[in-house]
Amino acid sequence: MKFELTIPRRLGWWAQAAVAGFGALVAAAGDVRGGVLAAHLPVVLTSLNKDALAAPKLPDGKVSFAFYGVIDEPGEKRAVQADLEKDDVLYVEMLIPKLPPETDIPPERLPTLTLVAPSGETQVFTANRSEVFDEPYTDTSYISYSVGRMSAEQGTYTMEITGPVPARFVLAVGEEERPGEVVKGHIAEISDVHDWYKTPPGTVTVADADE
Repeated sequence: MKFELTIPRRLGWWAQAAVAGFGALVAAAGDVRGGVLAAHLPVVLTSLNKDALAAPKLPDGKVSFAFYGVIDEPGEKRAVQADLEKDDVLYVEMLIPKLPPETDIPPERLPTLTLVAPSGETQVFTANRSEVFDEPYTDTSYISYSVGRMSAEQGTYTMEITGPVPARFVLAVGEEERPGEVVKGHIAEISDVHDWYKTPPGTVTVADADE
């Protein structure tokens, strides 16, 4: 199975849309290009999203989404699902904020991604790279530490993220920068991304407190 590396470059269309009112522009934003995180529609995960039954689901796994989550306690899980057609390109990437405590975590202890194919085949993604980039619009910085691109099976993929130590993470799914939808989840505001970025792991978030 062949993996290819990608390095984020520029501000993406969803961040540009936010300047003029994200909700109004998201449906008309199809042809603006940008960087990996900035180009992905943002969804914030909470402790509710702990398994496949409660996972946000992408009806089209080719559309660019970024799932912002946190492992607050060792062994916790967060889950995401995505539907793909046979021979679609499935793209996944794992990132952490360029902030402590994540930058102090050894690569082998960073959150891991377990990808379960519709056939049941399982693949685990661990740290295999280290690429740093800055996202200028949101004034945030990240380290991309694992990435994969592969031909998909037809059906629903389940992606489970877990880790041995508390850590924030981002799971990027899909490469097509166009409007999309998420089931059992909602597209976040830039302020939600800022809150996630500024809140260290182990701190109870507003979303979790409301549970």
